[in-house]
Amino acid sequence: MTPMMHERVRNMFVDAGLTAGFTVQQLLYDDPEDLTESVMVFRPSGGAPIRHDLGAEYYVQVDVIGAKGNGKRKDALNAVQRIVDYVQARPMADDCVGFIQNMGGVPPPMLSEEGRIIFRLQFSCNFGD
Repeated sequence: MTPMMHERVRNMFVDAGLTAGFTVQQLLYDDPEDLTESVMVFRPSGGAPIRHDLGAEYYVQVDVIGAKGNGKRKDALNAVQRIVDYVQARPMADDCVGFIQNMGGVPPPMLSEEGRIIFRLQFSCNFGD
């Protein structure tokens, strides 16, 4: 079975070292209950109609969730910038993902109830066989 697009993007980011220092999760955020742990969540986020034997546009959301603390917030922001820079410089880095681009740049941060900083990145992947 072919992996879903959010799994392919996760694999691409892991192989590129972009998830180093983060616990990688899929679909939903599962609180590790350790405020010193940073998390990256990969999930599908819609897209264009998928048709047989035609390319399609898949949206993938990547939540970068930092460890708690003011000093740790900058680490999450730096990880976000590394991801955006990597995708911008290598939009065709992975044959399984196709053409990937960041949508919306770096979004404004949010805070979780525990005080973790959260950035919700959105990507568009154009893929077709």
